[in-house]
Amino acid sequence: MKVLVTGAAGQVGCRLVRQLLDQNCEVRGTILPDDPARSRLDGVDIELREGDLTDLSYVKDAVEGVDAVIHTANLVGPHFELNNQINLQVTRACEGVADRLERYVYTSSSGVFPNNGENVPCAYHPVDELHPKRPDGEYSMSKYFGEVMAERANRETGLRYSIVRPSHVLSGTKILNQFSVARVVNLLKKSQERPGTELYMADGTELWHDIEAKAASPQQPCSITDEDGRPWLYQPQDARDIAHCLVCAMNSGAALGESFNAGAPEPFPFTEGARLIGERRGVDPLEVRVPLQYMYDHAIGKAKSLINYRPQGDLNAMIESAFACEEGATDYTWD
Repeated sequence: MKVLVTGAAGQVGCRLVRQLLDQNCEVRGTILPDDPARSRLDGVDIELREGDLTDLSYVKDAVEGVDAVIHTANLVGPHFELNNQINLQVTRACEGVADRLERYVYTSSSGVFPNNGENVPCAYHPVDELHPKRPDGEYSMSKYFGEVMAERANRETGLRYSIVRPSHVLSGTKILNQFSVARVVNLLKKSQERPGTELYMADGTELWHDIEAKAASPQQPCSITDEDGRPWLYQPQDARDIAHCLVCAMNSGAALGESFNAGAPEPFPFTEGARLIGERRGVDPLEVRVPLQYMYDHAIGKAKSLINYRPQGDLNAMIESAFACEEGATDYTWD
């Protein structure tokens, strides 16, 4: 099988192309001219096409002759118009060959729900594929419109598509900052600016002041629970696992016309994340209790049961990998 990966040098793309090669696929990748992340593909045997994904003629040329397209390219942040243009042109190019293209896999985001409660309260937990979609920022809105484009293309041209929605995708050392005082403080501050969110204090209490006063530093691990002892929960996703889920969606007949949440095997308790990082750093976590529980979760049962998604990035694995990256290792594969 010949597969086109858009954004081949990206956080997910550079890991995805390696997994496809491991499956004996022939891989073509799109990258930006003078792509600053191009070195991520050093030594990887793929065909590279440099260009601008908002240029339909370039995208059509990249799609020509491939059996499947996995679309990972995007710009994180407030780039609504540009991301929409990229998604539109990739979808159009795939529509043009819908009669022969075996699969179009679109990489969306859990932000279409969203599944974190500090911006918009979740309708329920855990957040599954049936949860109402209420994207609240430009990035999440562009991801949602990309889904709508794929669904419309299927209705109008028969394009065979699948949608994968990663949770917060991490690689390298990024997980080491996720259980810190700084992150807890930021979540509380952000939520207090938005009445009705899951961490909002209706009486106006600014909970972070006491936490900041007690912390040795903003980087100190924070072991936080609610007043009943329930830990705050966070369910990100290792970039290698989202690549794995995209391959599963490409290969499985059960994925046709379906959407799948993708994330870590289970939500990570802040108490455990802070403990593990504190032990490795030789630092005692700051223990905190607040009258709120934070839940950033993403139900992955559908992907596990229908397309055999088997994430390896549990909390221990991701933290061990991150410390290895601090010492100079790369984490393009689980090996």
